[in-house]
Amino acid sequence: MSVRRKSNWYIYFIAFGIALTFAIVAIFAFKWYLFPENSSATGLTPSGDTDENFKPTAADSFNIMTMLSDGVSDSPELFIMIEYDAVENRAAFVILPNGISIPTEGRSLPNVYAAQGASKIVSVIESVVGVHCDSYIKMDRKGFVDLITVFGNVNYEILKSLIIRDGGEVETLNVGTHRLDAESMFRLAMFAQYDEGESYRFNCTGQMFADLVNQNFRNVDESLLGNYFNIIMENCETNLTRDKYEAHKRALINTVNYGVNPGEYYVPYGEYTEDGGFIIAENSIITIKQKAGLM
Repeated sequence: MSVRRKSNWYIYFIAFGIALTFAIVAIFAFKWYLFPENSSATGLTPSGDTDENFKPTAADSFNIMTMLSDGVSDSPELFIMIEYDAVENRAAFVILPNGISIPTEGRSLPNVYAAQGASKIVSVIESVVGVHCDSYIKMDRKGFVDLITVFGNVNYEILKSLIIRDGGEVETLNVGTHRLDAESMFRLAMFAQYDEGESYRFNCTGQMFADLVNQNFRNVDESLLGNYFNIIMENCETNLTRDKYEAHKRALINTVNYGVNPGEYYVPYGEYTEDGGFIIAENSIITIKQKAGLM
């Protein structure tokens, strides 16, 4: 007589339950590896790209007063206010005349710097154009060259032949497109002889910096931004801080990802006074405020 074997289904059920329990425990134990948390700055993906949910606001914009001199202890001879509008993805280089009229001071910008330093330059510019500057950066030749070398070269069109006298060295830049490195840009901005006057010089300088940005900004990522910040902190006189840098980093990356030719320049117009000063026209001040996103 045949004997019917008992079903062992409950044994398989118990074994399956034990295996499932071990699998769940393993997932929780190694979830840091299987599902890593995003530890990057808010608004940035782990690769440094801007999170698609990030939308810049006016609070992400900033203005920096930059000053360029030939040597560490020299007073600056070129004053440029950089107005970054994060909402419009725009960085405007506003070239300021050295002799800009300062009602309460009665002296040129280089003299103000020599007497009271960079922070005073910021306050007098704010009083003249009505735009708040979050930070200032004073660069000498080395600081400028180190920073621009990392950023990149520029293809720049010379519209009229220029003679550059850099100490005992004389260089001629003929009409046409030139590939300028950091040293060439510094010499063109600081030592070129512009027979057409200050306004023409400022337009040439502004166009060069705008071209520099527009030809290189696509190569910037979070790592390069960090390098720029470190170069500025190590080589320049500045009140820039890491907190300020971190606060605006994601907006800058957003401009890299979504901006189209963000670099532009503006040269204020107005009237020269008998003592060599320069009074910016009211309409020109309005334009400066507009480029800063204030109007």
